[in-house]
Amino acid sequence: MKYEPTRSLGLEPLFSMKHYWQKSILAFGLAMQFSPLLIGQVRLSVEEAVNLALHKNPAIKASALAVRRNQQLLGAARNVPNPDLTFDSPTGVFYTIGIQQSFRFPTVYGRQYQQQQQQILLSQKEQVITANDLKYRTHTIYYAIQSAEAYQWQLLSQDSVYAQISQAAQRNFDAGIIDKLALLYAQTQAAEVKNQVRVAGLQVASQKKQLEILTGISLSTSLFTPLVKLTSPALDTSNIVQNPAVQVAQQWENVTQKAVEVERANAMPSFMVGYYNQGTQEASLGFRWRAGISLPLWAGQYKSRINAAQTEQQIARQNTEVQKQTVSSALQQAQDDLILSTNSLTFYETVALGQADAIISTARRFFENGQTDYTNFLRTTNDAYAIKLRYLEALQNYNQAVLAIHYLTGNL
Repeated sequence: MKYEPTRSLGLEPLFSMKHYWQKSILAFGLAMQFSPLLIGQVRLSVEEAVNLALHKNPAIKASALAVRRNQQLLGAARNVPNPDLTFDSPTGVFYTIGIQQSFRFPTVYGRQYQQQQQQILLSQKEQVITANDLKYRTHTIYYAIQSAEAYQWQLLSQDSVYAQISQAAQRNFDAGIIDKLALLYAQTQAAEVKNQVRVAGLQVASQKKQLEILTGISLSTSLFTPLVKLTSPALDTSNIVQNPAVQVAQQWENVTQKAVEVERANAMPSFMVGYYNQGTQEASLGFRWRAGISLPLWAGQYKSRINAAQTEQQIARQNTEVQKQTVSSALQQAQDDLILSTNSLTFYETVALGQADAIISTARRFFENGQTDYTNFLRTTNDAYAIKLRYLEALQNYNQAVLAIHYLTGNL
């Protein structure tokens, strides 16, 4: 079919003053629709979402209770056995009351108290792990919502243009200006973009439901801050010592060290003191007392327990090294991802986005002037819009790499 100029294609309504005002009114209506002042929406920052999740999450409450439990057990660290109270007749003439109290070597109580203190620190560091994991999940979902909304808005801008193109193509086909193939191509492209908008909307809704579960509130009236590029952290693999999981592993070493000291103290003698009259009723008070010592003669059992505690300590040390290696590997991967995504973002920000905007504006100008047809316009602009969408994906990957580094270094 012979290529016709813009006038013969019947595109005047598309870019006429009438449609200019229609698009202006549409833009104003969209702005009014999404105005929080008019419909009562409240902006929810990522920090507010994290605070809500920390306040409502049952795992955080459970970890706090674990800390309290270990603090309560501190009073039981110096567990003196209950006294033995007796009432019998040693001479067969009269009944007498006796009382006996046994004690461990004082060092035992001191070592048990120190071990329980380390156990409290361990539960506190485990609480930090729980909080760090929850912060990471909340940040991840929040940033996913930001990315999905930005993706949706980009598709909406493309959908607005393609919908008008599809309508104009229908009018020109009805007028016999273009053939069926050009009409179908325009309609197919418009329908494809509209479907992508619908899918993006479902993704936004799905992520919001996930965030609602974590925060315990409805997000139907919440606005999220726009998607922005996060500040790049310093690339330093030595920061793994701040990782909560590594700190828990190191603290477990301290607990096992105290366990060794407790077992060594258990190998010390224990004592007994009591009051018991085994003589006559006239026996003086000084002869009614009794005292004794428990000698650890069976050294083999104590040595076995000490050796087992030392083996547990060695296991804890190896587990710390394993945890350090795991975190180091994950941190290195996150840093590599950050470098790759940074290079990709730099390309889009310095080259691709500007070219995409130039392609869209040039294609529109050519289209308005009748220098290109529907098919070429849609193909050209579709490539340019795809660049904008890939930029958003690169930005999401970059932010996720930054978030992973903060998570692994305990800086969320």
